[in-house]
Amino acid sequence: VELSGVVLDESSILKSYTGAIRNQIISMFKFTPFKLACTATPSPNDTTEICNHSEFLDVMSRTEMLAMFFIHDGGDTSKWRLKGYGEKKFWEWVATWAVCVRTPKDLGYSDEGYVLPKLNIIEDVVESEADAYQLFYKRAETLSERREARKESQQKRVEVAKNLVEQSDDQWLVWCDLNDESHKLHELITDSVEVQGSDKDTHKTSSMLNFATGDIKCLVTKPKIAGFGMNWQNCHNMIFTGLSDSYEAYYQALRRCWRFGQTKEVNIYIIISAKEGCVKQNIERKQADAQRMTQELV
Repeated sequence: VELSGVVLDESSILKSYTGAIRNQIISMFKFTPFKLACTATPSPNDTTEICNHSEFLDVMSRTEMLAMFFIHDGGDTSKWRLKGYGEKKFWEWVATWAVCVRTPKDLGYSDEGYVLPKLNIIEDVVESEADAYQLFYKRAETLSERREARKESQQKRVEVAKNLVEQSDDQWLVWCDLNDESHKLHELITDSVEVQGSDKDTHKTSSMLNFATGDIKCLVTKPKIAGFGMNWQNCHNMIFTGLSDSYEAYYQALRRCWRFGQTKEVNIYIIISAKEGCVKQNIERKQADAQRMTQELV
């Protein structure tokens, strides 16, 4: 089928340069003359992921862009960073084919009706036990260490979430990453509804719609299930019972409630164990990188 134009929504699907879907999309629309890619997270994990948008739009290939603006980061040949002297030129070049709009003000219009209410991010760190034969606990660094830390602190984190929800009459959206966390949260939190990947579509649909109308007090689910596309401005309290390393998943999940149309301050509670501090630091670094990219483009 020959198309004159195509719009790619949630275009962060292009982020992985080895991804089958990314390659299929770029190949399928190679000769489509008019293309528009739209996303809130164009490079959720690394600036080099902008390469894939450039290639999709036929501006410059990934290989060319890396050679022109990036350099290998030290001894790690799998990582790239912007060349120091070329950073300004890089953003000037990106601005020739991309635009970033946060509010109408970025285009010279009034912000009335588009200024979001205050966002309150509250971190709740549960205590970690010292490792065997150690005086103090060791901060989790590797993926396996993080998983073990998550398992160790699960009961404490779930109880903190339970107390937050049950001490309030407001609606709550509770995010988790592990099945065990999801089941335990639903088991302990009164009047909660759990949505998991194995549920029937009818249960998923009815639960999400009932939460949107206020008929469900607490919805327990994962960002990869309901973290994209849902409009839940009716809720202004959210809990992350743990964090993965995905900034995109965190950002998208947060935006289910903190979005245009929200009239109340939004409270985000992040519950992690003391051992998992590096996960939060990683998310914060990616958030700072994303904000910097947005500012540079604007």
